[in-house]
Amino acid sequence: MTPARPRALGLLALAGMWTALSSGPAAAAEGICADCLQIRVGPPKVVRGPFPDELDSAFASFLLPDGRMRGFSANSTTYAIDGQDLADMAGPRRPVLAAGEAGSRSDCGRWLTAIQQRPDELLGFVHQERACDYTAGRTDKSMAIAISVDDGLSWTDLGTVISGRDGPRPDAISGEGDCSLLNGEDGFYYAYCLRNADWQTIAARARIDAPLVWHKYYEGSWDEPGLGGAASAIGFVGTGAGFLATQGWVAAVATDPWFGGLRLSLSADKVGFVDLDEPLLSIDGSDWQRPAETDLIAYAGLLDAHSGSTTIRGPLLLSYVYVPPGKGFESRHLVQHAVTLVVGDAPVPVQVGMALTRWGDGTGYVTSTGPLTGARSDLRQDRLVAYLLTRAPQGSPSRKIAECGRGPVQKLAVEGSCAPGFVRERTAGWLFAEVQPGTVPVYGCRTKTVESYFAASAADCDGLGVAEGLLGYGLTP
Repeated sequence: MTPARPRALGLLALAGMWTALSSGPAAAAEGICADCLQIRVGPPKVVRGPFPDELDSAFASFLLPDGRMRGFSANSTTYAIDGQDLADMAGPRRPVLAAGEAGSRSDCGRWLTAIQQRPDELLGFVHQERACDYTAGRTDKSMAIAISVDDGLSWTDLGTVISGRDGPRPDAISGEGDCSLLNGEDGFYYAYCLRNADWQTIAARARIDAPLVWHKYYEGSWDEPGLGGAASAIGFVGTGAGFLATQGWVAAVATDPWFGGLRLSLSADKVGFVDLDEPLLSIDGSDWQRPAETDLIAYAGLLDAHSGSTTIRGPLLLSYVYVPPGKGFESRHLVQHAVTLVVGDAPVPVQVGMALTRWGDGTGYVTSTGPLTGARSDLRQDRLVAYLLTRAPQGSPSRKIAECGRGPVQKLAVEGSCAPGFVRERTAGWLFAEVQPGTVPVYGCRTKTVESYFAASAADCDGLGVAEGLLGYGLTP
């Protein structure tokens, strides 16, 4: 099978560039103390993949009447996948939404990017493309509404509701699309979309009782039509948005290589966003020209772990498409992390920690903050060793930790000191160089029998091997 092409090649990589060059509305997200949040990102779970011909958009899902979960993955064609829960998405797929007729706005494909459950139907938000020549970097994007009355196994297209002011161009991406969809619990649905003319995020909304009539946010009001209307740039906050119902906030995530990771932005009024200063996850790059030396995180979104909805009332789940270092788009995986978010009354010294997890099979081990794929994918989670920082802490000496590999063997090392024969794979995160309140030591260890390296928070390496040295101090699990 010929690997499917990546939709809108380079889109998110370019979008990160504009983060540093543009800003959104002046609103300061009143009522949100971003510095008061404490976030812990749990171990990554690879729940689907590798696939060459799907996982090309944000993952959408909903809770079936029998308590199981139905998810949707797309690449021109949208597929349904059933599982017991959101961690059980490795099963067979069924095509449920194909490209439209020749000459239509969707003749290059239809990607179901978001779902809202209604009393007797599902409302689907559908990214559509036309006039495409992907070898020339050309496609034109828009969004449509579709309805399903059989739990997402078939869809009725109700028409295009959001489009850009520009039309198809000879050798560029045009239009507006890649939208998320959420219920703002104020009588409106809200969409956060990517405008390809300037790589900015725009917002639109529709009354819940009139979901075919959309208006864009422009210069302080929601009066511009969804079809071809003007829209204010609200900054590149990303299109992976969810509604944190307890706080009443919109949360959006974006892969931003200029920021150094996956950025979280929050809004109390749905258009004025404040960014966390620390990434949720560290990244080394966002290279869509695959294969590349760095891994790729794309199409990130936020879901309720129990319902699959973008309205988050229970545990928060971070979902994204992942391509490992050195691999192409034939190696797309769907990855999920459980995320805990605690809202405090005062700023905290370190906001974000990402899980440094040890995986093993009883004889060999790997310790990583990233997803395990390929020859390492069969290892089972053994222990959460510590939480690593997602950037160097201010005011405290720290060590950047790299993950180094030689085939299936992996070893942690201080940045720049991978062992001979090992190749640097990715950044694991940062450790404090000196003990701090609320930290545990992180030792580099090796087993005595097979060639295997791992990390432990105990000097005896949890009885699994011998310590080679102290790497630093991570946040206590």
